[in-house]
Amino acid sequence: MTNHSRKDARAALVSGLLLAVIVTVSGGFTILSARPGLPGVVGERIAGGKVSLKEIRHEAYCTYAVKRLVPGAINIHLEATPDDNTRIMRFGPDGANIARCEFLPSAQAGDVRMSKMSVNDKRLHRQVIDAINMRIDVLEYRRS
Repeated sequence: MTNHSRKDARAALVSGLLLAVIVTVSGGFTILSARPGLPGVVGERIAGGKVSLKEIRHEAYCTYAVKRLVPGAINIHLEATPDDNTRIMRFGPDGANIARCEFLPSAQAGDVRMSKMSVNDKRLHRQVIDAINMRIDVLEYRRS
C-alpha cells in the first residue's frame, strides 16, 4: 500500500467516525427532546393542582430509557410510585413488563441523575446507567 493510499484510507476512516459521532449526538438531541405536556408523560400533582417539573423529567427519562432498552415497547404508563425519586412503568401489550427507575435525590446530585434501573427485575449494568445519565446531561445542557 502506498503512502498516498494510506492517507486516503485514514481520511475516509476519520470522516466516517466523525459522521457517526454527529449522527449519534444529533439523534440523542432529537430523542431526548421530551417536553412537559407530551402525550404519555404524566406528572404527579402537587399543591394547587400544579405539576412538578422534576416529576415530569423523571417520568420522561424513565420512559425514554424503556424505549431505548426495549425496542418496540408499547403502552408505557406510570404505576403508583413509592417515593419522589422512584418511577415504576408498566409496558407491553398486556402491561406485564415492569421497569423501575430510581433517581438520586436532587439535594445529593443537584441535577436529575438516575442511580438504578431494572427491567423485569433484571438490574441494568452501571455502564448502561452512566450512558443514560450522559444523555440526560446533554438534554439538561440543551435546555439551559
